[in-house]
Amino acid sequence: MAVAVVYRPPALDAEKYKASWTDGSPMPDPEGLLFHAGVGEGDDFFTVSVWESREAYDAFGSRFKEALGAEGYEGGAPKILPVHHTIDHGVPA
Repeated sequence: MAVAVVYRPPALDAEKYKASWTDGSPMPDPEGLLFHAGVGEGDDFFTVSVWESREAYDAFGSRFKEALGAEGYEGGAPKILPVHHTIDHGVPA
């Protein structure tokens, strides 16, 4: 079953997030990732990712936490929720 991972990174706002993408993806595209977006501004900033399965996210999660730590960001805990239905219309970046 697909899962959505909703993450509110501590001390990371939209501007810092956008800057992390300046030179391309901060991490190579992980296997099993279906969709990712950075959403909102200021204190309302969060990311949402949809994964093929919980196992696909778990395989990526430890590498992600390590990469955040290397950049000086505290990890925090994401919410992991089941996905019951999706519609993909090729959302523009």
